[in-house]
Amino acid sequence: MSTDHQSPSSAQQNADRKTLDQRYQMTELERIRHSCAHVMATAILRLWPDAQFAYGPPVENGFYYDLECSHRISPEDFEKIEAEMKREIKANHPFEKIVVTREQAIQDAQSGRLGGLTERPGTPSTFKLDLLNQIPEGEPISYYRNGDFVDLCAGPHVTRTGNIGAFKLMSVAAAYYKGDEKGPQLQRIYGTAFKNKTGLEEYLKMIEEAKKRDHRKIGAEMGLYAIDTEYVGPGMPLWLPKGTVLVEELEKLAKETEFAAGYVRVRTPHLAKEKMYKTSGHLPYYAESMFPPMEMDEHRADRQKIEARIAELEKQLAYYAKKIK
Repeated sequence: MSTDHQSPSSAQQNADRKTLDQRYQMTELERIRHSCAHVMATAILRLWPDAQFAYGPPVENGFYYDLECSHRISPEDFEKIEAEMKREIKANHPFEKIVVTREQAIQDAQSGRLGGLTERPGTPSTFKLDLLNQIPEGEPISYYRNGDFVDLCAGPHVTRTGNIGAFKLMSVAAAYYKGDEKGPQLQRIYGTAFKNKTGLEEYLKMIEEAKKRDHRKIGAEMGLYAIDTEYVGPGMPLWLPKGTVLVEELEKLAKETEFAAGYVRVRTPHLAKEKMYKTSGHLPYYAESMFPPMEMDEHRADRQKIEARIAELEKQLAYYAKKIK
């Protein structure tokens, strides 16, 4: 299944669920990428028939598909996956929409047919069964077929697999099913697709140029700072001597500019009570990017006295209970 019938795992996500009309508003490029996700799934199943697919939507720079598979897919596998994808595109199979009843869909998921090339007796399409349960009553249930691959999907797609232009698999990562850390951990294969080879080449060139300008790479090469994710944390630089000079010069420039404009400076604590950030207006807008709140134990001494008194009373009760017996 692609993102089409994907249903969220919470009430808020369910409220944000796209309607069929919203999904049909996909751009041409999104349809290409959405269709390419199905072609990638087709290719993976030809190589590893036990693969179980969750969903694979188009995203800003391409597409992905989450799956569970006995084989741990790595970038070394991309070449043979892409070769199978090219065969499916060359076959120019139509993307055929099939509307079914809920009962039929459940039956096909239980037989392993959904998200597969054939029925897989004894191996139900577990993710498709879960996603089927979350399609609202009354909403049409549909499949899309390209060649032998049948997937639970509301579309839309390009007309035929041959309409997919140029594509490339980009990376593989781990992802929890529906983003829930308590759910199964799946493999997520990322790819991108464009109308033609020129569009793909321009995008890949842009990616390479961005890597050259990556501040993490440049900062390390120039000896400006180091980032230690184990001891300090990601995104928290340890400024080295060269980098510290730059920081101090920038701070100096900022002060001179502020003073010239008539500003005066004040200093506030790095940490403060929640009330201050509510009063300043920061908390409602920046809560997600701020450090989590610290629990301040302002009544520790009083609590320790109470706990000691409770322990003393429990001993007395135990003594009298034993004496009564």
